[in-house]
Amino acid sequence: MNKEYIRQWLVFKGGVILLMAFSLGYIYVVFFYMEMVNVKSLIIHGDVIEFSGKVLICMGGIPAIVWTFFCSLKMLFKKGIQPFKKYTAIGYIWMIISVASFLLGFIAAFVIPFILMASPYTSCNVGKYSSYYVINPDLCKTIVPDQWVKK
Repeated sequence: MNKEYIRQWLVFKGGVILLMAFSLGYIYVVFFYMEMVNVKSLIIHGDVIEFSGKVLICMGGIPAIVWTFFCSLKMLFKKGIQPFKKYTAIGYIWMIISVASFLLGFIAAFVIPFILMASPYTSCNVGKYSSYYVINPDLCKTIVPDQWVKK
């Protein structure tokens, strides 16, 4: 083995490890630091709804990140640095599911605000309360932003 091949191998495997670390970090941040309860409030339809399109897009991207993690794991244990010659059927199926879920999350992030505008809900439109939609505008004064989050 020459030095150039060893350097390429180290860069390739190091990149794979960094990609795996990024994937795990993304999943950890989405699950533990994003306030995903606003998606729950959309389903429950109470007097107050919290909506953030960023959360829907990030949730839609999770299957793609999981697919990236397992593809990186497969590359980590592969001998050499050559690309795969044969892909698995489950990889194709998971790739289709992940792309579809990301697209659905992305489209929903832009469609739901229009649905909320057509519904009886009114946006609070005041600073940190701009992501809240209420049935009665007087409810905007009673919102405590951390009420949804259980810390």
